[in-house]
Amino acid sequence: MSEAQIFQFFGLFFFATGVGMLANPKFVKNVLNELEKNTLGTFIGGVVSLMIGYFLVTTHNVWVWNGSLIITVIGWLALVKGLALLVHPQTTLRFYKKILNKTFVDFAIWFIILLGVVSLYFGYFA
Repeated sequence: MSEAQIFQFFGLFFFATGVGMLANPKFVKNVLNELEKNTLGTFIGGVVSLMIGYFLVTTHNVWVWNGSLIITVIGWLALVKGLALLVHPQTTLRFYKKILNKTFVDFAIWFIILLGVVSLYFGYFA
């Protein structure tokens, strides 16, 4: 998979997720509440995060100050998140719930949309 394709995927994913969160801000809290009740969903989320993180870290671990760094950081964050969800799922979910106040959620929504736009730019125009 080329770097442009990785950016295209993440651009579409982050932009759609951010706009969806903007349209329905309570969705994030509902998802976390459901994950806390649904251990299979938490396990699958951990496995998917771990797989995406592993794939990105092993194929694209580039620490150069340009667009490539975005992919590398996303990969490491996904890897750590996957490990955390698989090793300490309840602790990880409690941490997420603790930081999800209104100010943080509002910031996160706009950050995710911006990350989506930047990724789309690198994926289609750079």
